Amino acid sequence: MLVSICIPVFNMEGCIERCIKSALAQTYQDIEIIVTDNQSIDRTYDIARLIKDSRLCVVRNEKNLGAYGNHNRCLEIARGEWVKFLHGDDELLPNCIFQMAESLKKCPENLALMGCGAIVYDQDNLESQRTFVPSEIFVMKAAQIREFAMEGNFFGTPTMTLVHRNSILRVGGFDLAMEPASDGDCWISLRRNYPSAYLPIHLVIIRDDPSQGRAKNIKENERFCEHIFRQVKKWYSLDKELVVKPLRETFYGEWLCYEAFRFWDLALYNLARGHIGIFHVLWRELGNQRLRARSFLFYAKSRLTLRSSVNFRRQPWPVALSHLKIYNDTKFVY
Repeated sequence: MLVSICIPVFNMEGCIERCIKSALAQTYQDIEIIVTDNQSIDRTYDIARLIKDSRLCVVRNEKNLGAYGNHNRCLEIARGEWVKFLHGDDELLPNCIFQMAESLKKCPENLALMGCGAIVYDQDNLESQRTFVPSEIFVMKAAQIREFAMEGNFFGTPTMTLVHRNSILRVGGFDLAMEPASDGDCWISLRRNYPSAYLPIHLVIIRDDPSQGRAKNIKENERFCEHIFRQVKKWYSLDKELVVKPLRETFYGEWLCYEAFRFWDLALYNLARGHIGIFHVLWRELGNQRLRARSFLFYAKSRLTLRSSVNFRRQPWPVALSHLKIYNDTKFVY
């Protein structure tokens, strides 16, 4: 089974060689590695081209396609049945593809999305944390998004996933209108149409993004806040059963209140320091849906019980989603 390791990259001259070499070092042999350079203005493309291996293909886009436009470009070029995305500042552990390919044997044939844990490194290249993983392989049936959306995007970044190429193309790839978080939106598309799985092991290394400075971080959080409202409204508009009611009276109103929780933290923190941007976005969008009071009440009650944007979900996602689990007769040993 051919697996395409796809590296969509832009301005990563300091780490692209390390990234590509982690892909070339895979114990699983049936791979191709595709680097799509998104018109980098540094030496990223030149460094990648200097690495000689018959399994490696380095392509330079004719124009900058945007981050997730470049991911879609990878899907166009890839020949493998499965695609393993790898961001230019991340790495794969040597057994990553092998473990994922072996795990597919325990999953339904129409599986479209597989996730794994990540080891997070800080800017000093030191391990800072490991993302949560279930105690055993967790295979989920396809479901309406109201069955799983409240648990957030625990599949994480594209580096943490393996996707079935034809399946992701059938759902339209990455929706560029959902930037800057088109990945989480794509995982929703796949999970509502196909079974998915999450592995109980950490197979990739991801790195914290370097600090952009306070002003840029605030702007980035404004973009993510706006994205949450776009995403919820998108899925509400596609829900033929519930779209006949006002959004606030449906599951999607509850979902918005849930997602707004972490932005209340950011909005109030920055408002107290004279930065109104995130608060303005939150206040405007919640007002448009007539959800201001309800959302703030949910936030305040949760904060009074000492919940924060890190721990406001009341139980681990494998417990919350146990009703979606497909049980296997035999346990997979890692």
